[in-house]
Amino acid sequence: MDIEGIISRLLALGADLSTRGAVKKALKGIVEDDEALDQIYVAIKNRAYREAFSRVPVNKRAVFLPACLRNSQKCKAEMTPEAGYVCKRCGACVIKDLVEFAEKLGYKHIYVVPGGSLVMKIIKRGLKNREILAALGVACTAELVEASEKLSILGLPQQGVPLLKTGCVDTLVDKEEVMRVLELGVDEKK
Repeated sequence: MDIEGIISRLLALGADLSTRGAVKKALKGIVEDDEALDQIYVAIKNRAYREAFSRVPVNKRAVFLPACLRNSQKCKAEMTPEAGYVCKRCGACVIKDLVEFAEKLGYKHIYVVPGGSLVMKIIKRGLKNREILAALGVACTAELVEASEKLSILGLPQQGVPLLKTGCVDTLVDKEEVMRVLELGVDEKK
């Protein structure tokens, strides 16, 4: 499926793509699969917010990695109620590489979270004190859709990277794709 082609056609037609419901209505009869619909919605939101996200300094962007990326057998991370899991950088999963890459770019707000409710708690706290002005989330598409709709209401620039393998335990993500999104706007600021 050519998601970018579908998005371009919908935009050319002037379709309302602001919510999942609007996207579903615009694609009625074309895309019936909910997973494909969610993928298109995430791609639309990524496109819509890419420029605004890129303009936010990395030290004001929050990164949310799902706890399900952890290696369930070897992970040494400790759970905290305010910030999620604290990665011990054991190297048993991709989280260590992503955290270290983000830190090298200057990211200060990196979280390994067990779910969306903690994400919203962190976002609201960060918005209140102006420490967080954009967000990057890695999750299954259903979680990305839910978070995107909430962040859109807050007007928060966002990007989402869907997991390659879902299932809530020992999931997978395209590490290079996450790194590419982490780097958005970095070259322009040098």
